[in-house]
Amino acid sequence: MNEDLKDRLLERTRRMLDATVDEVMTREVMTVDAGDLAAKAARYILENGFLGLLVMKDGRPQNMVTAFELLRLSYEEVFDENRDFMRMKIGDLIADKEFVSVRSGTRLRDVLNLMCDRHVRSVPVIDEGLVRGIVSMPDLVRWYRDTHDEVRTGKL
Repeated sequence: MNEDLKDRLLERTRRMLDATVDEVMTREVMTVDAGDLAAKAARYILENGFLGLLVMKDGRPQNMVTAFELLRLSYEEVFDENRDFMRMKIGDLIADKEFVSVRSGTRLRDVLNLMCDRHVRSVPVIDEGLVRGIVSMPDLVRWYRDTHDEVRTGKL
């Protein structure tokens, strides 16, 4: 391997290790209120292809509700005739769930490890109680593709 290629790879590796969430996050965040029905969240997720939505209560972020949680709810409803998925409030759905979030300065490698460890695919970005965006697996993949020419072109 020639020295120029080694230098470029080393520089790109440094950039990867130093990259932060604020470089890749989606800044427009669609939210639902904790008092909204699960059906509303399901509609937003289906219409927009989201992995999840940020749940707010009294103007403050509370948690995420994911497509997988809503799918599980609809599946469980099949076996429990007393359950009405369409009328369940989002706040009740997330009541016992741990809230996972990051700050905008969090390194990408740290948020990726967090996502893998916690089995989540999107994480809200919150600084001092203010929602700055959401970082998702697709955001990380897009960043990787855009910063690695060989992924786009197939050439080093």
